[in-house]
Amino acid sequence: MIVIFLSVVLVLIILVNWFKLINESNKISARGPFPLPILGNAHLFMVDASEFLNLIYKFSIKYGDAFRVHFFSRPHVIVNHPKYAEPILSSNELLTKGQSYRFLDSWLGQGLLTSTGNRWRTHRKFLTPAFHFNILQNFLPAFCKNQRILTEKLRKRADGKPINLFPLVALAALDNVIESIMGVSLDVQKNEESDYVQSTDMMANIVSSRVQIPFLAPNMVFNMLPLKKQQDKALEILHGQTRKVIQMRRDELNKANITSLATHSDIGIKNKYAFLDLLLLSEINGEKIDEESVREEVDTFMFEGHDTTTSGIVYTLFVLSKHRDVQEKIYEELKTIYGDNMDRDPTYQELQQMKYLELVLKESMRLYPPVPLIERLMVKDCDVGGLKLVKGTSVLINILQIQRHPELYENPLELRPERFEVPLSSPFNWIAFSAGPRNCIGQKFAMMELKIAISEIVKNFIILPSGIEPKSTAVLVLKSQNGVHVKLRPRN
Repeated sequence: MIVIFLSVVLVLIILVNWFKLINESNKISARGPFPLPILGNAHLFMVDASEFLNLIYKFSIKYGDAFRVHFFSRPHVIVNHPKYAEPILSSNELLTKGQSYRFLDSWLGQGLLTSTGNRWRTHRKFLTPAFHFNILQNFLPAFCKNQRILTEKLRKRADGKPINLFPLVALAALDNVIESIMGVSLDVQKNEESDYVQSTDMMANIVSSRVQIPFLAPNMVFNMLPLKKQQDKALEILHGQTRKVIQMRRDELNKANITSLATHSDIGIKNKYAFLDLLLLSEINGEKIDEESVREEVDTFMFEGHDTTTSGIVYTLFVLSKHRDVQEKIYEELKTIYGDNMDRDPTYQELQQMKYLELVLKESMRLYPPVPLIERLMVKDCDVGGLKLVKGTSVLINILQIQRHPELYENPLELRPERFEVPLSSPFNWIAFSAGPRNCIGQKFAMMELKIAISEIVKNFIILPSGIEPKSTAVLVLKSQNGVHVKLRPRN
């Protein structure tokens, strides 16, 4: 009897919550699949990671440029057109990131990627000078040095066989960001088995798993699994390395009696610790930033400046492998810039002269944006582009589909770098670095790194198609389940 009673109560609770979900769903003026009790539409997304992007594309064909789904009881709206994305991205109120980003909290805390409100505004303001071109020029020698190491590793593999670019480029990108953000060199390209490299990969994989698999999302479940112990071990190594570098630089500043940016305003411009010095010497309301907040910002830029740049480089090389004519145009531009000495490193000014290469990079990132989806939490009821959204709804802005939308681009799946020779009808038609107040703070940093990598590889190799199509996945960063492959042939 008790069992029957409890079963009836359980069914009633499920039904009440289901009807509540349907009622809330009807307040959102977007169509979508009908939600089931408990699951919502989560069962529809239990697909292989490489099928996720195709699945939401199929939903957009069926339901339009804005459609609604429920992951369990939480409403999500996925938008594929700038008329919906622009009001959200340009808003100074809708700045809160969505629920997916909470899986980064244990690693990044309240760094610039995950924070919101006054904390985000304050840190964004004082960190922006760290990416001024006067400071970016200081990173050029390190970027060139690390690219030369990558080029030599690629040369050893340039035998006409397919090369999976992702792991090789990822190590070079990690070397770049460690040297520029932390101001130290770990030489991870020469030490692929280092604890730091392994821990970075481990954390990226764990976060990806929690985003992909709904049942790993609740902390109550995750904390009981072996993954939690693996995460704790990785974080001990990652946070330990960051704190070690921070303390080392703090000791150096104290020894030199440097205590304030007010009295040493050019310190970041004249040395390789620009980013770290800004964090250690800046003041908020008359007080220095606490140790843990410094660590969170350093780790945030380690994460953001690593995988995203890798994705941009490898997908550009993949695209170029299918367009020999575009490669040759890049090569001809480089010949006019470098003159007779093609073996030397570029200057910062010469990177700015690589106009055609920049068009190619923009077009490549239009087709394969390094961050294909971004998520914002609606903190109030609002209307965006005629779409009614209720407070608590997570909006997924589908950058990949926006930048391939046939209303915005003629023959959108074709590579046409010349598209960017004239201004776009709206700056929100191309949002590879996001847009609005929360756009990517490091986009000039990224473009510099991308130009160095692609120009150096085109100078040295002819890039050929491998015959292997990437199975792209969209978990925070655009990656490929089976790698991103090309063939290389030495140019000379």
